[in-house]
Amino acid sequence: MAFVRFDIFEFYRTYCDIISRSDHVSSRGMLNMLTKSMESRGRSWDNILDDLSKLMSGLNLSGGYHQFNCFYDFVFLACRENGQKNITVSRAISAWKLVLNGRFRLLRHWCNFIEEHQKHNISEDTWQQLLAFSRCVNENLEGYDAMGAWPVVIDDFVEYMYRINQLNICSTRDCSCSCGDMETPGIANTFSGLNLLPGSKRKLVSKKCGCRDSDSDSLITDINRRNSVGCLHSSPSACAVEDCLSKSPHGHQFDKKRRTSYT
Repeated sequence: MAFVRFDIFEFYRTYCDIISRSDHVSSRGMLNMLTKSMESRGRSWDNILDDLSKLMSGLNLSGGYHQFNCFYDFVFLACRENGQKNITVSRAISAWKLVLNGRFRLLRHWCNFIEEHQKHNISEDTWQQLLAFSRCVNENLEGYDAMGAWPVVIDDFVEYMYRINQLNICSTRDCSCSCGDMETPGIANTFSGLNLLPGSKRKLVSKKCGCRDSDSDSLITDINRRNSVGCLHSSPSACAVEDCLSKSPHGHQFDKKRRTSYT
């Protein structure tokens, strides 16, 4: 697994080959070796972001969930430094802005929230479950279930969005209200996907949403399964990986997932 030079496409190809293996124990060891090999190149963060941008442009990520999941998880690995399992808030925000642009309508609000309130590094679990959140929860928060198995930071983000919305309502109506009160009708009207219950509990209403309950459960189950083997995909085959890759600008020819609240 020795690399003569830093080639993000070659690293990604190796990563995809590793996570397609069925032997999770040996795969974890190989991922650790790959991470050390990438870190040993001494690339600056700006160069890493540039490499990830080039990689993203050279891949065919429109073929389905598995292809983008593979790339998304690789980005987390590429953002790690100094042997750490988690990634810094600043790196996570920069990476999210790169890879989720156009895929997550609440991306700007999420990044602002993380920058303002997240005091700890971003875990792999939070990184992966945000992708599921972006797919299952609409812009008006329809599809969010407070009783679901979301990380606390995502639950806090939903609360954060409610508070922002209430401030906006008070500003436009020039009303005198207590913005700490989360049970005002205006909030529920704007975020039509949710009903507010006593104690600021939210419950999914029985409407159509961007992601069916079964789809949401499937995504979270897949994330939990990957976490159990250290961010290893259990489903993509080597052939599926090759389908994810298109011709890169470097001449390589490829055949086309208790925490603390911020409050």
